[in-house]
Amino acid sequence: MVGGGEVAWRKTTQLVEAGARVVVNALQVDDRLRQLAEVGCVRFVEEIFDETLVAEAVLVIAATSDPQTNAAVSAAARRHRVLCNAVDDLQNCSFILPATVQRGDVTVAVSTAGSAPVLARRIKAQIEEMLPVRIGALAAFAHRWRPQVKKALGTIRQRRRLWEDVFDGEIAGHVLAGREADAHRRMTERLARPDDAARGQAWLVGAGPGDAGLMTLRGKELLARADVVLYDRLVAKDILRFARREAELVFVGKRPGESWTQERINSLLVESVRAGKRVCRLKGGDPFVFGRGGEEVEALSKAGLDYEIVPGVTAALACAAYAGIPLTHRSAAHAVWLGTGHAAVDGAEPDWAALARGGDTLALYMSVRRLPQIAARLQANGRAASTLCAIVENGTTPQQRVLRATLGSIADNAARYAIESPAVLFVGDAVGLAPQQPWFAPERLIDANALDADPSSLQTAIQL
Repeated sequence: MVGGGEVAWRKTTQLVEAGARVVVNALQVDDRLRQLAEVGCVRFVEEIFDETLVAEAVLVIAATSDPQTNAAVSAAARRHRVLCNAVDDLQNCSFILPATVQRGDVTVAVSTAGSAPVLARRIKAQIEEMLPVRIGALAAFAHRWRPQVKKALGTIRQRRRLWEDVFDGEIAGHVLAGREADAHRRMTERLARPDDAARGQAWLVGAGPGDAGLMTLRGKELLARADVVLYDRLVAKDILRFARREAELVFVGKRPGESWTQERINSLLVESVRAGKRVCRLKGGDPFVFGRGGEEVEALSKAGLDYEIVPGVTAALACAAYAGIPLTHRSAAHAVWLGTGHAAVDGAEPDWAALARGGDTLALYMSVRRLPQIAARLQANGRAASTLCAIVENGTTPQQRVLRATLGSIADNAARYAIESPAVLFVGDAVGLAPQQPWFAPERLIDANALDADPSSLQTAIQL
């Protein structure tokens, strides 16, 4: 340790706690540093920097206030091939000391690669608040039980599953509360039922509308525990990063040259759970809003398999919010209808007379291909051609576009500006209450009504 001030004291304290023997080389030494000598792990060389000390070291820390001295220490370390850290001097470092949180055998390290040490310390402080004080005791508890768990459960999957249940459940709660006798009793009972660790389960999880930040905490937690992930086309790639590296990711959506039927998805879901796997059925939006989650639950129930449903933020709610459209408003809309542009399986059409009723906002999924028919049916049943509409394409993502038009012109404008799925159509007076400049992606707003009044902006809008 080259330096004898406050920084040197702080770093030396950490090294002594880690079991290191530390030589402090400095002309003047802080009194707090001298107190560390009482533990017998610190000795002092009170003189200018002595390069011969470097050759004897495993690592060197330059903690002086003089940049030239720190640079000299770093150069000496390179000559002797010894690791060197120069505090707040990245160019003279051969390794970085992270900010650490220590709880017994649990250590969390935070590093910004030396670019922002203060930020690393702020993150460390946040982690300190989040981690239970007795998390180290929980690690010690697991260490004590590992041999017995390995003996009782023959496969890695069974052991991992048991530990996930332990850390997420009652046993961990006992340890963290200091009731270790209760924890050991419950662990003994749990190991007496080894078959519990082999039972499969399905989780129907809503991934949200596209923005990974809108997925629920419960959804992320279960995705991270799954053995198999069955995901749709509308699930954002950023969300799949929450899955374990070892998890099997299976695309079960529709794309050119490949299309999964619902029957085939149901069959794979049931087979995987029966095989003892934990399966996350990951769906864009919400599983029960045009996601066919009900059909998958029916298949799982008939097979007598365990499942859990985790709702997600459905596209209508998210796209409206990101476009600044209030779905209900005391002065414009008393209710909101969620529908789809597709006809039913038997070809039946929705109740257009009910949908055309004023005072409500319509949010129609999967409507781009049938926009001309939808607009015509609504007008034929009483909705005025001047009714305000908006289509939100790729909502909540950086590619979001919002097209505003009237019911009478929405189909032609959607074709003009090449609107594509996924998109949600909103119809109703509440659309007009959206701000002129939405809070999200305002540069990608296309207001066809305004463009009709100012055709000079047409080409720019098309390019958007």
